[in-house]
Amino acid sequence: SNNGPEPTIDPKLKSQGYRWCRTCRIVRPPRASHCSDCDNCVLRYDHHCPFVNNCVGQRNYHFFFGFITSVLLLAMLVIPSVMTYFSALNSEVTLNQMSQVSGSMWLLFYTVAAAGLLITIAAVLSCVLWSYHVFLIAAGKTTKEYRKSIPNVTEEPTLCASRGPPLFSPWVHVDPEAMVVPREQQRRSRRDYYY
Repeated sequence: SNNGPEPTIDPKLKSQGYRWCRTCRIVRPPRASHCSDCDNCVLRYDHHCPFVNNCVGQRNYHFFFGFITSVLLLAMLVIPSVMTYFSALNSEVTLNQMSQVSGSMWLLFYTVAAAGLLITIAAVLSCVLWSYHVFLIAAGKTTKEYRKSIPNVTEEPTLCASRGPPLFSPWVHVDPEAMVVPREQQRRSRRDYYY
């Protein structure tokens, strides 16, 4: 709901990376971004992940990195098992036995071979994804910052930074009006600054 005029953010806050979110109607901190899939602003927004159907950001990036590391390790454990299975087969004996096998066993053999190929492709792709995120962690950038060449204003690391304080406390009320400078006050301060 875009009701009312857009407030003006103090220039000092703007230079520190604070922005106004037109959708959520809040002042976004540095490195936060609005996710159109989740319809929420996310702190240290990295990307919306279709595999976990969730935004990846400040509070769950290390879980996401652990997830893709686990997927990579699992794929790396399955590939040698499949390769060992196929390499242990004696080709002459196998061909002799396969000629006497029913059609359903051929189907099983081809299914196992196709599954092995799919697992190999998935392992290569997960290795690429994992390597990309290792690169992003080393560079101290999020996916969005890297793809759009946005500078890391806070110079805060991506993976090993603190998760920050809890974002919701029922005992604290923050007045959003206190965070924005009214337009008239901003005009006065700008006029005083230039004259």
